[in-house]
Amino acid sequence: MKLNPYLHFSGNAEEVLNFYRDIFDGEIIRLSRYADGPMPVDDDWKSKIMHVSLKFGDCLIMISDGPKGYKSSTEGNIQLSVDFDDADKMERTFNKLAGGGTIVLPLAKQFWGARFGMLKDKYGIGWMFNHEEK
Repeated sequence: MKLNPYLHFSGNAEEVLNFYRDIFDGEIIRLSRYADGPMPVDDDWKSKIMHVSLKFGDCLIMISDGPKGYKSSTEGNIQLSVDFDDADKMERTFNKLAGGGTIVLPLAKQFWGARFGMLKDKYGIGWMFNHEEK
């Protein structure tokens, strides 16, 4: 069994996809646009992303533009948590992802024996970064 987060946006999924792909050095596994689907769609929405899978490391996230008129929300209780084997890579990735966003908790050594930090990226998505110290 595997859990893969699926992020929905309101028309800017391609921008988000490219941002995350660059930040995490990810690979696009499958991308389909609304024009590829069987349902009727307005011309201005045909090039929007209906589904994409982005793989980086052992992680997979899926991203989509909701149907035209869909209002995405980043309010809520969900955070994406990423564990890193390499503390330096975690710091570089954290700093890049924080660009234009808000650092909620700077990366720092924590009482449970890990370096940990939290941020909300420029798209409003919450992230937690963790590196278990040996």
